[in-house]
Formats: sequence, C-alpha cells, structure tokens
Amino acid sequence: MALDVNSAAGNGYSIKRLKLNQKPPSDVPIYIGRGIVHRGLQDFSLQSYTRRAILTDKNVFRHWPEKLSAILCDKDDLIIVIPPGENAKCLETLHNIWAVLLNYKFDRKSILINAGGGIVCDTGAFAAATYMRGIPFIQLPTTLLSQTDAAIGGKTGVNFGGLKNIIGVFAQPVAVVCDTEFLSTLPAREYRSGFAEIIKHSLIADAGMFRKLNTVDLNKLKETEIQKILIKSCEIKCKIVSSDFTEKGSRKLLNFGHTVGHALEMASGKTANPLLHGEAVAIGMIAEAKLSTLAGLLSRDELTKIEKIIASAQLPLRAPRRLLSGVMAGMEQDKKNERKKIKWVLLKSIGNAIFDSEQPKQLIKEALEYVLR
Repeated sequence: MALDVNSAAGNGYSIKRLKLNQKPPSDVPIYIGRGIVHRGLQDFSLQSYTRRAILTDKNVFRHWPEKLSAILCDKDDLIIVIPPGENAKCLETLHNIWAVLLNYKFDRKSILINAGGGIVCDTGAFAAATYMRGIPFIQLPTTLLSQTDAAIGGKTGVNFGGLKNIIGVFAQPVAVVCDTEFLSTLPAREYRSGFAEIIKHSLIADAGMFRKLNTVDLNKLKETEIQKILIKSCEIKCKIVSSDFTEKGSRKLLNFGHTVGHALEMASGKTANPLLHGEAVAIGMIAEAKLSTLAGLLSRDELTKIEKIIASAQLPLRAPRRLLSGVMAGMEQDKKNERKKIKWVLLKSIGNAIFDSEQPKQLIKEALEYVLR
C-alpha cells in the first residue's frame, strides 16, 4: 500500500495523503503547517455542504473564538462547545451532540469539523460516523498529541465502563488539518504530553528518527523543527495504517505503551492527580520496554536509552504503587485481549517491534512493579 507524500514548497505547508485500499478506497489529505486552517479547508468547498458545525471544547474556544468563527460560511452554522477533559469523552456527550445536529436539521450532506485535542477529535468523529449512519467530518487537531496521532488514522470512540475507547468505530475524515499555530496556547504540560506518541512512533518503526530526537531539546523546538517532526511522525503512522486500517495485523504496533498506558490513565483518573494521556503512555512504554527486556528481546542498554529520552521530554517515568490493582484490572479488559490473554506489543530493538506477544504473569508483574513504585 503506497504512501503518497506531496510537499507544497514555498507555501508554508506540507500535504501528505493516507491512501487506504478499502471499499470504497479512501484518500485522506493531511495538511501540516502554521496558520493553514483556511488554506486547508478551502480545498473542500465547505459551502457545498448543506450545514456546517464546529465541535470544540471550552478551552480551545476561549483561546481561538475568532479563528474558529472565521471557518463558518453562513449565519446558521454552529459552534458546539463541550466541557474539556477526559470525563467529557462519554455517551452523554455523544447524546448531546446528536441532539444538536438533529435539532438543527443536519442531514447526510452536512459536515462536522472537530477542532480540539484527542478527546474532541475522537468523540466528534464518532458522533459524525454514527449520526444518520455517517456524515462527513474534518479533523482540526489543536494539540501536539492529536496532531501527531489521535486525529490521524480513522479511529473514533468514547470511554465506557471505566475503560478507554471501548466504544467506537473506524471512520476516515474528509481531511486532517494540523495547524501548528494552535500549539502556541497549549499549557506546557499538555505540549510535553504529545511527545509520548512521537517517541512511540520512532520506537516501533524508525531507529533513525529516535536518534534524531536525541539530538534536539524537545521542549525548545523551533517552528521548522516541530513541523519536520510532525511530518516524520505522520509518515510512520500513515505507512502502518495504510496497510492495515481495521487493525487486524501490523496496525497493532501503534498500541505500544498503550496496554499499560490506557489502564494507568483510567486508574489515575479516579485520583486527585490524574495523568494526561501522553504521560500515562510514557510510563506504559517504559513498562512494556521493561517487559521486552525481561522476555529476552530488548537489551538493557536500549531500555536505558528509552528511559533517557522520555526523561528528556520531561515526561514521567514512574507512577504511585497504589495504582497497581487498578492498572491490573484495566489491562484484563483491554480491547486487544483474546480469550482473556493480554496481547502485547514488545520491542526487539529500538525501531523494531512485534505484536500479539503473550507473556507469563510473573514477568508482567515485574514490569509493572518497575514503573509503579
């Protein structure tokens, strides 16, 4: 499956295309650049849709009301604002979005634009994919994490029963527009969180990218540097997703760090100090790299290198031991499990991962105890 990469030289942005051999075939353009919202969206003739709505959250709307409002084409177009935070990623939010779309007579030729982080992109995409059995949507990610991962690839969903993304569908957007200007208002902690997914992409598929990430200060990147990193990260994800859209095989590699990470994120969410998604995934990657080492796959030297780069991104390396029981319970209900067996993504080396690995409970326990202290 080919990954078609085009660059619009001199225009301040790059376009990549995610090509999927599904029925019907899907070709999703991904725009990456600064101040490119209108350039990216004008290619899709928003006026041709019967109705338009932007879904965002209170934090994004507070910082960018004019930028979002300028996207709309008609006085009857809508901006739907939901609460920020993981608690909004739920069936109640979905119900409210569907109700607004129905009340304002959105039909199958209407479009929803999801402007926000991973929560808005995942929830809005699921709302669009299920309203009237599917209406078009565009992903307008506003966080580093969503620009490098959550908005790309067609996974949609919400949390349910205390489990992360347990209800959802695969659905591709009309386009993804990654405008790096949005990153300027991100809190430092949210910004750092996004580097977990970027590091993950290098660990599972590109040792060269991992080496390059070690040569820069991830928290003091220039605009050109962050765009290059986003482009490379996007290339890796597109290449993997293009060959396995519905995650029957190699797309499972993208779950590295997430078996522990998702369970840790949900367990910490019940405490006074919840972890952000990227923070939980960072700790999850260390746990799963440690499990790789215990299984005889990854060298101790490379485990140390992984911990060092996560520390250099100012992401957490450990979490409180009191979360252990909650993490264990969450992992036992991971959606990748088969016949109650946890299917792990492990590293053979940096840039070389395997999926569907089963490991003894004792090694899993040791790996968890390594990060939960």
